[in-house]
Parts: sequence; structure tokens; C-alpha cells
Amino acid sequence: MIRTGMYSCDNRLQEIYAFNLSYLLLIQDLIQQDPCTAGFYSGLDQDLLVLLKNLPLPELLRLASVDRVICQFRIESEAVLNGLTKCSRLEALQSVHAGIILSTGLLCDLVKEDSLPESMSKAVSQEPADTNVC
Repeated sequence: MIRTGMYSCDNRLQEIYAFNLSYLLLIQDLIQQDPCTAGFYSGLDQDLLVLLKNLPLPELLRLASVDRVICQFRIESEAVLNGLTKCSRLEALQSVHAGIILSTGLLCDLVKEDSLPESMSKAVSQEPADTNVC
């Protein structure tokens, strides 16, 4: 057992396992309730959502036991982090603002993959050049 600081390597692996398992169970629960919402909240595409929904418990436990965190941190820049954590005069709009910021990345990914319906793709591509969304 390797000790680093206050935690041993075994403790960290157990914490990663618990985190991964909690995440997978949450995603499966969200998928059961509403697959579209699950995709929006998680940032996962429909194909992966179907695979996770149908993943049997032994495979789910095996996936949770990898030695890395399996979910992806979706905040990719300091500006986005600051925008999400900054105090707002309109606290009621904070969650809406967070949803817009986090879903913008999903929209950009769909445009890049050409997975959007043609009408939406045209609307996104006609945005003013200085908005720098993607």
C-alpha cells in the first residue's frame, strides 16, 4: 500500500469506485426517468445512454472499479468557471444561465458532427461572427 499525504492509494481507489458507482447509478436512474433529460444533464449521446441503460449490474460494477474517474468535467475554461460561480443579482436565473453555458458545448459538438436537423444547423451557423460560441 502506497501512502501519499493523509490517504493511502487504497483509500483513493475506494473513493473513486464509490464516485464512479454513484455516477453510473444516477445516470441509469435519469435515463429510466427521461432519456432526453439524462442526455442534457450528462452530455452523453443517445447511443451511449442506451448502452448505459441496458448495462447489467456486474458490468456496471466492473466499470465503476476502474482506477480513473469515468465522468468528464464539462467546464473547459476559466471564463466558463468564473461565469458559473460568479454571484448574480438574479439568483433565480443562475441555473438557467448554467444550463445555457453547459449546453452550448453540446450544441457545438452536434454542429461539428453534423447531427442537428437541417433547420437547427442553419440557425446555429447564421449566428453573428463575434459571438464566439464554439
